[in-house]
Amino acid sequence: MGRWRPIRGGAAGLAVGLALGAGPALGDDVGPAEDALPSDDAHLTGKDIYSRVAENRFRSYIQDISLFSSDRGGSEQETRLTITWENFREKENSDPGVLSKTMVRYTHPFEVRFTGYLMFNNLDRANDQFVYLASRRRVRRINLRGENLFGTDFSFEDVVPRELEDSTYRRLPDTIAQEVPVFVVEATPRFSEDSEYSRFIMHIEKGHYVPLENHYWDTAGVPVKHLIANRESIRQFGGVWMPTRIGMRHLLHESETRLVVDRVVPDPELSRRTFDIRALEAH
Repeated sequence: MGRWRPIRGGAAGLAVGLALGAGPALGDDVGPAEDALPSDDAHLTGKDIYSRVAENRFRSYIQDISLFSSDRGGSEQETRLTITWENFREKENSDPGVLSKTMVRYTHPFEVRFTGYLMFNNLDRANDQFVYLASRRRVRRINLRGENLFGTDFSFEDVVPRELEDSTYRRLPDTIAQEVPVFVVEATPRFSEDSEYSRFIMHIEKGHYVPLENHYWDTAGVPVKHLIANRESIRQFGGVWMPTRIGMRHLLHESETRLVVDRVVPDPELSRRTFDIRALEAH
């Protein structure tokens, strides 16, 4: 197989509007990111840089994404899901020690439709993770370490926003990626996170602190994945810069998945029951 390049395409998915006018359709807000480099960044540490990545984030969001997976034989599978996420750091009357909560629900293909996952990212203790299997009609506690999104090269760990406390950080020499200057930061997940990775290296665009490339190593120290965010697809939604087309290459399986963001609802007002375990069963 030849050298892997960033996956382009999926433009049809970008035209999908928002239901009931809940927020902007993709492309209706600000256009592609322009070069806007900070004047002096030599003093920034790896943690400083990633803290700015983490600050470029909604208070909460709902996101519909489509994933198109292909193997070395060229066959392709489509998976669609909805991600609902909320920051609980400064939320009044929130659960103590909970940094954020995430709900992931499959909408396609049919065999996994209505299957849902609920994840609590906790401070200084193991994360809480639950699954609802529609075929069994019950919720159970699980460990999602290394668990892939159905039929894709993305794991749950790859799509759920990382908290600053999840890793330690080391700044490496700056470089160029996709023809723009980038910060290079090595992140080592903390033992308490029970990560599937021993480390990963991020190439972060200096203008808006958006990761353009990630390289991942497994717990045996073997390079396993390479993520590329299409810089031309970076858009601003509600003051947050984000890519809307991303490719993930699995180096060992020789497979790849392209991710297209179909819909974004920035900062919706979510009720406390949104992340109730019983909400997993609602469909």
